[in-house]
Amino acid sequence: MAVLHMEEQLEAKKKELEALKKITALTDEMKVQLEELSGQIRQMNSNAASVSQVLENWNSITRSISLAGLSLLQYAEGDYEVGVWKSESKNKDEEPVDGHGPLPETLVRIRMNEKN
Repeated sequence: MAVLHMEEQLEAKKKELEALKKITALTDEMKVQLEELSGQIRQMNSNAASVSQVLENWNSITRSISLAGLSLLQYAEGDYEVGVWKSESKNKDEEPVDGHGPLPETLVRIRMNEKN
């Protein structure tokens, strides 16, 4: 009877060992999945920071465009005629480059040569 009891205990311990091996395998798999999730969350955080920076840039761009548009309100239609500023300009600072009409300070005009 003692031998039978020992065999039952041995069988129970084998089942317990198998269960522990399954738990260990599941725990290892969960650890790998959590590490992957952690990497994905770090990537999402980095991407969110990039999106935030882009949105800040767009906010700055739209503000500049708005300011440029508002600064154009001070000019009349006749101010955009070629040569008008050179003949009628009150301030030398307002004279256009190459006879072109006024541009707001936030915009840049680049002269394009006809020959490259």
